[in-house]
Amino acid sequence: MVTIHFNLNIIDMKNIKLLIILFTISSGFFVGCKEKSPLDGEQYFKQVYIVGSDQTSDLGLRTVEVPYSSEEQETSVSISTGGSQNIDRDITVLLKEAGSAAIDDYNFKYLEDDDVKYQLLDAAFYSIPDYDVTIKSGEVYGVVPVKINTNGLNADSLYAITLQIDAVSDPDYINIRKADSVLILSFKFINEFSGSYQMSGYYYPWADGASAGDSVSISASRNLTAINENTVRFYHLATNEFKANLEDYGVTLSVAADNSISVASWANMEINDAGGTYDPETGTIDFWYNYMAGDKEYQFAGVLTKDDTE
Repeated sequence: MVTIHFNLNIIDMKNIKLLIILFTISSGFFVGCKEKSPLDGEQYFKQVYIVGSDQTSDLGLRTVEVPYSSEEQETSVSISTGGSQNIDRDITVLLKEAGSAAIDDYNFKYLEDDDVKYQLLDAAFYSIPDYDVTIKSGEVYGVVPVKINTNGLNADSLYAITLQIDAVSDPDYINIRKADSVLILSFKFINEFSGSYQMSGYYYPWADGASAGDSVSISASRNLTAINENTVRFYHLATNEFKANLEDYGVTLSVAADNSISVASWANMEINDAGGTYDPETGTIDFWYNYMAGDKEYQFAGVLTKDDTE
C-alpha cells in the first residue's frame, strides 16, 4: 500500500509540472495574439489651428494687452495641433497675413453705425520676425512673436492685425482646420497706472486760495484708460463713463518720474491748478484739481485705489 501511494504521488507531480508548462505556453500564445486597443491610435483627424481663431466665438477676435512704451513691445500668437494624441514628428506651419476682410466682417456683424470700428494696423507699427513656426514632436503648441511699436497709437482707436494658416509641412499627416485658421488679433493699450479704481473724495467751492463752502462727498468706480506710457484718462467726479461725456468731462492724470501728479483737461473742462502724488508701494493716487463749473471755481481732492481684482 505504501509503494502504490508513493508512485501515485510521483505521477501527480509530473502531471502538475506538465500542466504548468502547458499553461505557460498557452498564456504566452494568448498574450501574443491580444488585439491592439482602438484607443491606442488617433481617434480624430489631426489638425492644426490658430489659438483664439474659433469662428463661433466673436468671429475669431482675440484681444491682448500691450503696454504703452517708448520701446518696442512683444506679444505672441499660438499655433496648436488637435487630435487625441500628440504629433509624432516635427510640423512646420506657415502663416500669412489675411488682410482686412475678416475685420470688415466683424465690424458689420457686431458693431453699430456710431461705434468705433476696428481697423487694420498700419505695417509701420508692427513686425513679425518669422511667419514659420515649428511644433516639435510630442508637443502641442508653437509660438509666433509679434512686435508692436505703440508710439503714436491712439487709445481710442481699435487696431488689429489678421493672420491665417497658409500651409503645413506634412499635409498628408496633419491638415488645416479651415474654420479656425483666421485670427483677428486686436490690442488694448495699458500702462502701469491704468485699470479699475475706486475713487473717494470731496469737492467744494474754492475762492481766494481756500475752501469757500460746504463739501460734497464723492465715491465712484473709475476706469483709468492709458493714453501713453505715463498718462491715464478718467471721467470727472461721478460722471457716467459714456463716450458722449468725454469731451466735456474727460480728465487726464500724468505721473512723473518723481511720482508727482499733474492733472489736465482732456478737451473742454477748464482746470486751473492741480497736484498730487503716486505711491508705487500701495498703487494709490492722491490728487486734487481746481476746475470751473460755469463761472464758479471748485476744488476736488480725492484718492484713487486700484481694485484688488486687478
